[in-house]
This record gives sequence, C-alpha cells and structure tokens, in this order.
Amino acid sequence: MRILTWNINGVRATKAPLKQVLDSLDADIVCLQETKVTRDQLDEASAIVEGYSSYFSFSKARSGYSGVATYCKDGATPIKAEEGLTGLLANQKEGDIIGCYGDQTMFTEDELRSLDKEGRAVITQHTICDTNGKERLLAVINVYCPRADPEKEERKDFKLRFYRLLQTRAQALLQAGSHVIVLGDVNTSHRPIDHCDPDDVEYFSENPGRKWLDQFLYDPHQSGDTLISQSNHSINPNNQSDAASDQFDTSLDSSIQAENASEKVPGGFFVDTFRFFHPTQRSAFTCWCTVTGARQTNYGTRIDYILSNRDLLSQFMDCTIMPEVEGSDHCPVRGELACTIVTASKCPALCSKYMPEFAGKQQKLSVFFTKVKKGETGEEKNSQDSVSSNQSSDGQSDICSQQSRSQPWENCSSESEGSDVITKQGQSQSRISIKRTAWDPVSGRSVKKQKTEQVKITTRKQGTLMSFFGKKTKTETVDKRKANSSDVSQENPEVDVKKDLVHENVVSNQSISSSNTTVDDSKEKESIDAENDRDTAETKPKQNQAAFWKTVLKGPPPPPPCKGHKEPCVLRTVKKQGPNFGKQFYVCARPQGHSSNHAARCDHFQWVSRGKDK
Repeated sequence: MRILTWNINGVRATKAPLKQVLDSLDADIVCLQETKVTRDQLDEASAIVEGYSSYFSFSKARSGYSGVATYCKDGATPIKAEEGLTGLLANQKEGDIIGCYGDQTMFTEDELRSLDKEGRAVITQHTICDTNGKERLLAVINVYCPRADPEKEERKDFKLRFYRLLQTRAQALLQAGSHVIVLGDVNTSHRPIDHCDPDDVEYFSENPGRKWLDQFLYDPHQSGDTLISQSNHSINPNNQSDAASDQFDTSLDSSIQAENASEKVPGGFFVDTFRFFHPTQRSAFTCWCTVTGARQTNYGTRIDYILSNRDLLSQFMDCTIMPEVEGSDHCPVRGELACTIVTASKCPALCSKYMPEFAGKQQKLSVFFTKVKKGETGEEKNSQDSVSSNQSSDGQSDICSQQSRSQPWENCSSESEGSDVITKQGQSQSRISIKRTAWDPVSGRSVKKQKTEQVKITTRKQGTLMSFFGKKTKTETVDKRKANSSDVSQENPEVDVKKDLVHENVVSNQSISSSNTTVDDSKEKESIDAENDRDTAETKPKQNQAAFWKTVLKGPPPPPPCKGHKEPCVLRTVKKQGPNFGKQFYVCARPQGHSSNHAARCDHFQWVSRGKDK
C-alpha cells in the first residue's frame, strides 16, 4: 500500500492531464491540498478521473482558496468518506458517516462552523489487511492546516484552534479502535533541522505551532522506547501483552483529559514517519518560495507530513520526499506500507461521481428554453408539426396559383417554388420548413427572401472610422452610385423585365455616361496622387516628433550591479502593508539561499527614489 500527500497549489493548473499526474505519483491514495476550486468551479476533468474515485472539500468562505481532495484508486475504494472535522458538513445518510468527533465542548457552534467552512479536511475510511492477515479499519485524514499571518492576530488563534480540533478528531478515531493517518500540509516546521535558516535556535521551539507538535507527536528515538526493534526499526504493538494494550488505552484517555485541561502532554500518540526512518537527514524540505527562486538552492522548509499512530508504525516500510516532482511550490511526500487495502464494493456517497452534474441527473440549460405541452410526447409533437407544415404548404400553393393568374409576368420563381413543396410532401420536415415562407400579396415576393436581401445590402461593405473625417473623392461617389444601382437591380426583379422595353434608351445613356466617366476618372487620378504626396509630407514631421520624444523620455535607467556578484539587480516592489507599501527596491537577481552559499543571492539592497537611484 502506498499513500501520498501533495500541496498541488491548484488542481486545475497542472501542466499535464490530471490522470497522467496521478499515475506518475504511483500511489493508491493521493491526498491533495490547496486545490483552489469551489463547488461551482469543479469541472468533469478534475472530478471524474478514470481509474480513481475522488472526494472533495470546498472552501465556502472564499473562491479559489484552500480546498482538499483525496483520490483513491479503484483497488483502494474507501468504505466511508466524510467532509470536515466537526461533523456539521456531513449531509450523507447515517450509515455513510464515519463519526467519532470527540469532546467538542471547548468549541462553540459558531467556532466549529468557522473552522470547517474553509474546506480544509476530508476523511476516508478503509479496510486494511496487515502482515498478520488481520483486518483493521484505517482512517486517512487529509488536512490543509491554516497559515498564521503575522500581520493578523486572529489568524494565529484560528490556526491553533484548528490544531486542537484536528487533534480531538484524530484521537477520537484512534480511541474507537481505528488506525489513523494524518497527512497533508501542516504549515509548521517542527525541528530546526526541518528549516533552512531558523531565526534563533534557542527560541525556535517557543513557536505555538511547534509546541502543539511537541505534544501531538511521539519521538521513539528520544524516548528510548523498548518497542523499537534495532533490526527492523519498527514498533510492533502486536507483541504487546493485554496489560500493555490496556495501559495504552488508559494513557490515551488521560491524554485527552489533560489536553482539555490545557496541560502539556509529554508525548503524543502519532509519529512523524519521515523522521522515524530518516532522523538525521538534513536539507530535506518540501516547500520553497517560488518568487525568490529558492527551490534552485534548496532553501526551504519541511511542513508536509505523514503522521501515523504508533500502533500502525509496524506496517510502515519507508517514507520519502520527492523533490524531483515539480508543478507546485511544494513537493510530494510518499509513504509505503506492508499492509494491503481491501477495496469496498461501492463508493461512498461523498464520491464526486454522484454529484448531479456528473451523474446525469442535473437538467441542462436548453431544457428551460424549449416549450413542451403538458402530457405531450415527442412522437405526437413531430406528427403535429408535419401536419401543420403540410397545411401551410397547401395554402402557399393556392396563393402562388392565384398570383400567377393575376400577375403572370411578375414572379414566376415563386410559382415553381410552391409546386416543389406540393410534389415533395413526403420528404423530411426540414425540407418543408425551408419552403414554408411568408407571402407578400402586394409585391408578390417572399418576405423572408426580402429580409435576406436587405441583410446582404447592409453587410455589403463596412467603412472605417477615419472615412468620416476625410474628403470623399469623386471616384468613391461614382463607385457608390454604381453599387447602389446594381443593388437596386438585384433587389427588384421587375427592373429586369422593364429593361427589355427601354433597351435602346439605356444603351444610349450608357455611352454618354461612359465618356463622362473617363474624363472624371482622369481628374480623380490626379487628385488622388496629389493627396498621397500631401500625406507623405505630413508623415515626416510626425517621425521627427517621435524621435524628439524618444530623446526626452529615455525610459527607466538600467539596474545597478549587486555588490556581491557585480551582476544586474532585479527590481522588486513592497507588497506588505506598512509605511513602505508600494515602494520599489533593487536586490540581487540570484535565487534566495543560505548566506554561506556563494551561488545564492547576496545581501545587496537599494531603495529606488522618484526619478533617480540613491
């Protein structure tokens, strides 16, 4: 069994398709944090992935913020799944709820709703079979803990209260007899070894988040627990006597009571699996600042964990960090266990495939724009449409025959058009609907055809905005007159008939107008050449003006070189609220790193003043 956690920093922002990303991670259970997708933004590509079932928790406070998702392979389908830690978000049936919420009397109902409304936890419950062939329950808590904003005191308290709620739920599940794995982005580096550059080692452990980890985690290396085997480096609680198991349960009860009394517990009941297998490994980080390029110099922190209860630690084989996987400011952490997962026969109700828009139960938008009579079936509607179309075609043929008798020379095409409808009644409805058009008895023509011709005339040619500010030449006027005359002849077919009666007059008029047009064209050609010469003369002063302004406005000055590497600096802007907000400064362009690393950024800093550098 393989289980993995990764702060993906946007589930819809992956460079490759999500299925390809999940397959490359090679894990049975993939827990993603900071999905940055709300319920209405979830698309089918993210919710329905072939070979996986997905379980989401969405932020209800802000859009594009927080959110977690757990993807389970088809061979690792959970038996239950639940959103949140408080139980207030569980809208499923009672049989689908995991339960075991612990003592929540220390929280108000409003506080519980506030802690759970940011979409920070999803719990899936699985059945596993350990190496001894014994089946046990396993609760996987996928969590994205809040970040404590140093500028907002209320967020510090929010983070600590979320830690307390997480511990209450995890210990309640553990006390109910289930194995528990807490994994995700905890947003706190536990030890100085987990930080690239701790401010002050002496006061490093005084951070409230680190104090909570001290009492939540258990370190078998420091305690010298006799359950640690030197041969396989694992805890084997299956070899404990019944008295030892009872003592473990009693100590767990006292731990919860001591926590409620705000007393410090000397050691928790969860183990940091990475530090269990790699207790002294340095520069093992999972998060870097992408703005400063700190990943290039491995200048980061380890804030992503896989935390296992002590009883399950015997099944763990290894826990590794995967810094080679890119695509986020975090990297994945994967744990490998010797136990196997017993897949469930059916996905729990929280599975994304049961959402109405993905299950095919949600109505489409087009339904609201289709008028359907009550009790009318599709066959009845088609038959009614065909009957009405036949009736309209018969009426049209009668009108055509009447028009042909009264005005035989006006529109012969309409008569043939109507006859086609009569002879082709057995064809499809789409053919009939094309011929069924409104008839204008005054003009003897189709109204639909007239509208089409009007559209063609209006969309003949669209002028530019500059045409309203320029002089219209005689050539344009003549062309426009010719175009109008041709459009009129196309619009009125009566003109074609009347032209035969006055053919001789038209020919004589055309010969006279052609001679006049030749004279006008020669004059217009001369005027156009004069205008082109004038335009060329006007562009020269504009080019000179552009060159003048380029000499006056030279643009920003080149960045100064840094003191350490003598390389051009990079311009930054202060985004933190305060007296320097919005001010610009120069720093070294190299990626951020430790001061002892010469390839990293030097300590060059220079403010930018208005107009010139200091």
